[in-house]
Amino acid sequence: MPRFMQPRTALARLVEDEEAPVGARCRALRQLAHPPLLLLRRLLVDTAKRTKPVPARLRAIAALAFAHEVQLRKVKASFRGRKQKQDKTSSNALGIS
Repeated sequence: MPRFMQPRTALARLVEDEEAPVGARCRALRQLAHPPLLLLRRLLVDTAKRTKPVPARLRAIAALAFAHEVQLRKVKASFRGRKQKQDKTSSNALGIS
């Protein structure tokens, strides 16, 4: 178990902290290279448990980051699918499987 907190963990906690200033939360979210989708979903979805609403600026940044991450995952999945299909078709030089 690491002795010190990872930077991405500290940034994620700052983003979720309702008592932190809005500007600091926005900067922390922008600094995360690939924020977890669960973190972004928690910011976007309204729940009955939430005491304070998520600020509009933070919600907008989270929505853009969510769209970017989903698109990135789709591109990665399609690239993996193409690569696997290429590996199956060219199993040997004669084309015999």
